[in-house]
Amino acid sequence: MGSGFNLVPLNPTIGGEVTGLDLRKPLDAETGTALRSALLDRKVLFFKEQHLDVEEFERFGRAFGELFVHPTMPHLPESVYINPVATEHGPAKDWHIGGPWRANPFVAELLQLKITPPVGGDTMWADLQAAYRDLSAPLRHLFDELTAVYLGDPAQYSPTTRTDAGERLEVEHPLVISHPETGERGLYYSTSAVRIPGLSELEQVTVRRLLIEQATQPRFLVRYRWRPGDIAVWDNRAVWHSAVDDYGDAPRLGWHASVTADWRPSPSSATK
Repeated sequence: MGSGFNLVPLNPTIGGEVTGLDLRKPLDAETGTALRSALLDRKVLFFKEQHLDVEEFERFGRAFGELFVHPTMPHLPESVYINPVATEHGPAKDWHIGGPWRANPFVAELLQLKITPPVGGDTMWADLQAAYRDLSAPLRHLFDELTAVYLGDPAQYSPTTRTDAGERLEVEHPLVISHPETGERGLYYSTSAVRIPGLSELEQVTVRRLLIEQATQPRFLVRYRWRPGDIAVWDNRAVWHSAVDDYGDAPRLGWHASVTADWRPSPSSATK
């Protein structure tokens, strides 16, 4: 597709394997622009067996924007921007978006696995824009009117502390957003949400179940089998993701980084 790399789609609407690039070398401006455009189109990009060191991984991440220093997650001694992913942390198996506890959640995320389990350990991403388009008009109208509330304190952002959110800082985001760069509308939801305002408990359970079952249909998914050195980059404004918990105690080690920007999830197409 020009700019020195090829892009192979993995699903009609989501996922693309990028070939022809050595990410150990700096990207020129044209290639960086083309990669960002490809990410908007395919939502998740995969780069096989790149084996980047700390400096190279950090530099590659900056091709997509400003890197984020997480206030509570551990980081590498060599870089405050890179968070280690280790087997003992357990898989992030709940469907989630990155950083909904922030007023401006992450715009993109990167993951490079250094050690992969002999079997299992895949990651899945779901196309929340395609899932929204597939809804009937009445359900699109319903979701358009809803929001979700998340705990706004990253130190309390875990399954064991979400139930007692009343006295903690909270952040509210629309359940449907317009992508700030493409204008494409899509679902915007993380299973870490503590409530959906305006709905009864039964209604919240029903809406959550419907949303999850709608967005995780196989036709909206791309599932990636990792090999050591592989890198994935995803648009956090268009997808959610989940790690598959099927590798037991086998080692699964890598690096994660988040990209931040001055944006707010908005139900309109205007950038805020």
